[in-house]
Amino acid sequence: MKFDKDAWLLEAIRIKYIIPREDGTVWRRKWISADLKSMSREVHLIKQRTHKATQRVYFNLTFKGITKSVLVNRVIALAFLPNPLKLPQVNHIDGDKSHNYLKQPTPELVEKWGEYQLEWSTGRDNEKHAHANGLKTGRGSQNSNAKLTAPQVVEIRASAESPSAIAKQYGVARSTIVNILEGKTWIHV
Repeated sequence: MKFDKDAWLLEAIRIKYIIPREDGTVWRRKWISADLKSMSREVHLIKQRTHKATQRVYFNLTFKGITKSVLVNRVIALAFLPNPLKLPQVNHIDGDKSHNYLKQPTPELVEKWGEYQLEWSTGRDNEKHAHANGLKTGRGSQNSNAKLTAPQVVEIRASAESPSAIAKQYGVARSTIVNILEGKTWIHV
């Protein structure tokens, strides 16, 4: 049976063993009994770490005899953001993975990004957001092997010509055009 990490985290939050705050900090009780019926009144700020490769902020949590690495943005979202569509990922709206607070801290940021800093998202929407905001490269025209640009892909999708004619026009293989038209490539555009 697969371990349900979200349920495990929600239980730790529900009984207040960990205490997420809207500012992106997470506090933890000093101790908890094995039966979960008593715990320390004393709380400590959990030390957060940044993963070197991904820049995601996390901490290690031991609860109910299980130790797991936990993403801070996910804990904040689980604690404060409803997820009626059961979306699987949490997106940083401004793209900065160190910003794990719930709401934007200034009126200027609210105007630019909206009230919240975090949102539930699908993997695909998270990818689209990253590309649309210049947070991720290596796809589309950023790929060193790319023969087309995003505006050209938009033109290709709007064209009434046959894939063969379009391929000839842009100097690419017919399969490249077919993959664009079928949504198999350039999905971020």
